[in-house]
Amino acid sequence: MEIAEMFERRRIDICCLQETLWKSNGVFHTNSDKEKYKLFWNGQKTAKNGVEIFVKIPLAQEVLDIKKINSRLMWIKICLEKQTMTIFSAYAPQTGESEEMKNDFWAAFFDTISTIPKSE
Repeated sequence: MEIAEMFERRRIDICCLQETLWKSNGVFHTNSDKEKYKLFWNGQKTAKNGVEIFVKIPLAQEVLDIKKINSRLMWIKICLEKQTMTIFSAYAPQTGESEEMKNDFWAAFFDTISTIPKSE
C-alpha cells in the first residue's frame, strides 16, 4: 500500500483517514517489509463515506478494543505507556447534506464520547 509506505517514511505511528470509500468493515495487515501497519476500517454497503485507522506494528498489539459506530465514526482503545487512550476517526457530514444527517452524526458522536471514562 502506497499510503503505508508514506506513513513509514514520515514516521507516523497512528493515522486516521476519512472518506475512504471502502465497503463493509474489517481489519487488514500490510504484508511487505516496508509496510508494517494494521488497518482498521468501517464503511457501508455502498462505496460512500468510510473511516479508517492505521496503527503501526507493534503498537497494533496494544489495541484493547475497537468500536465501529457507523460509516462515519469509529474508535480504537489502545494502551500507550501504561495509559489507555481512545482514538477516534470521524467524518462529519459536509455542507449540502441534510440537517437530519448532520444531527444524527453529532448525536452519535457526543453519545459515544460520553461513554469514554475521563481517565482515558
